[in-house]
Amino acid sequence: MKTLTTTLVVLLLVGLVLASGCTGGGNNEGGPSYTSHEEISGGSSGSTSEETTGTSESYSATWQTPWDAYHPISLNGGSYYITEVEYTFTLKTSDGEKTFNIIKKRGYVKAHVYAEENGEKKDLGEFNLFAYYGKIIPVTGNGTPFEYIVMVRERSEDSDKYFLEPVPNFGVLTTGSAVVAEAKSGNSYFYWSNPGAIGQYSELPYTEGDLNEVLGDMGSYLYTFWLSMLSSGVWSGLEDRDLMKAEEYDYSFPPFAYHYRIDPDGTVTFDGNDFGVSNVEWSYSFGGVTLQGRAEISPALPIPVETEGTFVDLSSGAKAYSKIKIEGLKLSKEFGGISVSIEKPTSEGTSTETASETQTETSAPSESSQNWQRAWDASEPIEIHGNQYLLKSVAYDITYKTQNWEVHYTMERGYNETDDGYVAYAIVHMDDGSTYRFEVYTSNIDEYTGWVLWIPSVFELIESGSSFEKYTVQGPNCGYTYGESGISGDMNCGMEITNSLFDQIWDVYNGFAGGIYGDVVYVADLSSNGEGYTVQKDGSVSFAGMTFDEYVIQWSGLMQGYVTANGKTAVVPELPIPVEIEASLAMPEGAMYFHITVKDVELAPAS
Repeated sequence: MKTLTTTLVVLLLVGLVLASGCTGGGNNEGGPSYTSHEEISGGSSGSTSEETTGTSESYSATWQTPWDAYHPISLNGGSYYITEVEYTFTLKTSDGEKTFNIIKKRGYVKAHVYAEENGEKKDLGEFNLFAYYGKIIPVTGNGTPFEYIVMVRERSEDSDKYFLEPVPNFGVLTTGSAVVAEAKSGNSYFYWSNPGAIGQYSELPYTEGDLNEVLGDMGSYLYTFWLSMLSSGVWSGLEDRDLMKAEEYDYSFPPFAYHYRIDPDGTVTFDGNDFGVSNVEWSYSFGGVTLQGRAEISPALPIPVETEGTFVDLSSGAKAYSKIKIEGLKLSKEFGGISVSIEKPTSEGTSTETASETQTETSAPSESSQNWQRAWDASEPIEIHGNQYLLKSVAYDITYKTQNWEVHYTMERGYNETDDGYVAYAIVHMDDGSTYRFEVYTSNIDEYTGWVLWIPSVFELIESGSSFEKYTVQGPNCGYTYGESGISGDMNCGMEITNSLFDQIWDVYNGFAGGIYGDVVYVADLSSNGEGYTVQKDGSVSFAGMTFDEYVIQWSGLMQGYVTANGKTAVVPELPIPVEIEASLAMPEGAMYFHITVKDVELAPAS
């Protein structure tokens, strides 16, 4: 495998060679600027007719959404999805030349999903899933084909993001919606499942093989493909331009400034349909760096039909060439079942597109309390039915499970006033009959009631405050005190609780906070679904002698941007804490499931 240094150089070169703003240009301070030149002559759009053996496209002449795989394309008044695409990709550097065929398909499959239980594989049954299949076949060199499938519960804009680009759809794995990932190259095989994505939060992910072994020498080129899709502005200079009009112009997208030439140039045919295309050329030169390229583009298609380019840096002697060409694609008005499998068999699935695109509205009234948005903050009185209350204590029932063990206990959290301040406490009752009492003495209780006191983490209670005078731990056969007057006792007392992976994942700002407060997704209101979550009214619950409407939020995404997370969180609008959380986290330290239920709360009238 190439060294890391060589790989990074290749990545940078190809990113420039393909001038790959393939995801769109994005925002840029100051904005792009255009300078038009005299219109060039020549070129014509492809001929059109109402009907051909297939059809001829009728479309807007602007290329508005390059590389958008989620929305359908318009063709003769109808809407069509690209369900299959085949590319050839060539990359030439000083290390040599490699060419790949890349085949990608998407559609519904029925597949078994597996979990790990006591170190063994457990079959959870067959599920109807949306699959992204790909195969990368080396045409030159000694590489072996690389084949993969990524399956999600439902197709979404996030899961579709990389389908049309000549890269594996592994970006789906960062969305939280991935259910299965499977890959194979030669004799190397990899399988990973995420049962939480299908709502089976208590089942732990199952893994076979090593993905790095599957990638092998292909790995550096896969990352090359990936980086080549990052934005450097070239595609942005073509968005909203009339590609059926011959012209030359300059486009500035700091730090890049490109010169473009557009020349309408006939038609191409895919899946029995004719598409008018233009030949687009661009060039860039600055400080000894030269970039030249061309693309054949149809405004009706969100992907270039063909694109190639060269990069030269005179100061370093670096140079590279790359080319991507569509060899074929298939169009369909809707997604159907597809026949794809690697080692784990699948069968054709059935479309659930209509159901997945329906936005469920809940019945949260506009005048409903917004206390639930406080995200564990009970430092100020809360209003319930016109009366002001202070949250004094909460009783939790907690279960968490990892690959190695399952733990259950109950926990009481709250605070009391003393003669010279306050004591915030956590009392943990283990299933073996042992009890641990953690107490923090402070003169500033607001520092704790803001969130530290209420989340089900003892570690945060004893470590996060800055105003405490001392904290104490009392166990069945141990005790410990830490404070201004010194340290005494057994410092390991209670560490089976405070050192657990579950206890240490909690942090409103840098860890898990309930899944709905921006740690995984951000829930704006309880009246409608949003990005990465759905909301459903789910009856009522009773606490402190009062009855409240309950709303259940199902969510999926990345915890703090890097941990695959799936779960559901129940809230009542009047309370500042969630009343139930069930979640599955696929952390680098290992997968974990936990279920937290509020058994009761104590509310006191605010004076």
